Amino acid sequence: MTSDGVPPEERFGWWGGLKSASPIATTLRSDHTDDFPVAVDHVDLGAATVTTMSYPSAEVRRTERHIRRGDPGSLQVSLTLSGLSGFEQCGRNVKFGAGNFLLYESSSPFEGWMRQSGDGSDPTRSIVATLPMHLLPFPVDRLSELVSRPLSGREGFGALLAQFMQQVAGDVGQFGESCDVSDRLSHTLVDLVGHLGAQHLDRVAELPVESRKRALLLQVQSHVRRHLRDPGLNPDSIAAAHHISTRYLHRLFQEQGLTVSSWIRGLRLERCRRALANPAFAAVPVGAIAARWGFTQPAVFTRAFRAAYGLTPSDVRARALAGYGSASGVNGCAPMVNDVG
Repeated sequence: MTSDGVPPEERFGWWGGLKSASPIATTLRSDHTDDFPVAVDHVDLGAATVTTMSYPSAEVRRTERHIRRGDPGSLQVSLTLSGLSGFEQCGRNVKFGAGNFLLYESSSPFEGWMRQSGDGSDPTRSIVATLPMHLLPFPVDRLSELVSRPLSGREGFGALLAQFMQQVAGDVGQFGESCDVSDRLSHTLVDLVGHLGAQHLDRVAELPVESRKRALLLQVQSHVRRHLRDPGLNPDSIAAAHHISTRYLHRLFQEQGLTVSSWIRGLRLERCRRALANPAFAAVPVGAIAARWGFTQPAVFTRAFRAAYGLTPSDVRARALAGYGSASGVNGCAPMVNDVG
């Protein structure tokens, strides 16, 4: 949804009306009422939503009057992508920049602002996850210790949550469109938010066992993606890096219908396929691309590639370069590896 079709002088009123009519009603103020371009991407996961927003500098306020009109009992988890932010709730007033999360809830008044950084030519950008507070895997009475307090999105569970939210918002279709997929993504979101909060409260050990297992799997998957080029990456090294037994690591993947080695191989093959279908890498030998992604034996790579895609690596490259469907056509017919847990 964008304001492109709305006359510039009406854009601020248009967006303000949408905000005031939303389940979490707010009042908007801005110095850019003469032209307030807005771009919004909204993903509905059933129990939760993920929304990316881009607009000029603005201030937002939710009052007791708004709350009396309607309160869904939601927690908002906002990640600032660009610009500067400020927020006040529960008597805590904070300022922070891009790369930080902020948690706030719909049942208490709040005030916030986002300002364009630098020369003001780039809009503010944020991504917000909204989920029911009753789904949180930590006591709601501890929520006041978390709201209006910047939490890093660059490390630990914050980094995992930031990556997950941006991946879902960027292309939710990559995971499928069934209700089961939406439920799984909602569970993953709740798990990561729960761990982010519990880590700050030093109560991770009190989280439900299943939530901790799912979060551990996400940590393992993130570790694998970061070390995918290392030919020494294997179940033993992964287990050691996470201080668990190799047997337990295998069990984590088996519960998802996967094996560790096949999942790693699938990720590596997908990286190779993308490179082979990219004309920018046309001069790079097939063996060099395979080696870059951890395949040390060319014959093993070729057999695995043909088994996965029904084509040899050279066939994929030739089709892309010859224009038989272009690289995007090759990408469209190849299976994607779902690695979000």
